[in-house]
Amino acid sequence: MLGMALSGCFGSAVFLNRGYEPDDLVNEEALVGRWGREEDVEDRAAGEVAKVKATLSIERPDSTDPCYRVTFLPQFVEDWDMMIPDTPAKVCVFRVSGQAFFDITRWPEGVDYEHMTVSWHWFAAADVSSDELRLKVLHPTLVGEYLLEHPLDLPHVEIRGGEKAQFLVTASPEEIQLFLVLHVGLGDLMDKEYVLAKLRPDDE
Repeated sequence: MLGMALSGCFGSAVFLNRGYEPDDLVNEEALVGRWGREEDVEDRAAGEVAKVKATLSIERPDSTDPCYRVTFLPQFVEDWDMMIPDTPAKVCVFRVSGQAFFDITRWPEGVDYEHMTVSWHWFAAADVSSDELRLKVLHPTLVGEYLLEHPLDLPHVEIRGGEKAQFLVTASPEEIQLFLVLHVGLGDLMDKEYVLAKLRPDDE
């Protein structure tokens, strides 16, 4: 899951470079707002109407910036085993062969001099309408396992620091796009689909 890469889980992979060129970016104003999912059946009493739990908040703080700021709310953290609730991230939407993708990185992007870290990128296939958002996140551990078996398929650096290697993918945007399109089609490296609904004021 996404949290595995965030926490540096052994055997996982992260991407050093973004997956798009500026001309690849698309405007998805329907993303702006708060998104949630219905609570699981086991979380509610028999006959109780399902409640919608807020998971993501997406905004566009600068109208001149084609990308968005997303805040991962506590429910998303619980669902995906991320480390810190209310973590902000930068999401840029690009389209390849008719499929929209999220390029997800830290907000603000760049070098964190205090902690001596740099931004890495992760990706999800996205289908968005005015009231529904469907995400299939590229699974970091599956990508790591794939690179062990197919080391020539995607440029990367293998980092040994424990029982299993981690992988820093150094591929170019074009190489990343080809990789994403192939494996969305195959469905072999993507996590389960995560379906969200746009929240209305009375859902809050």
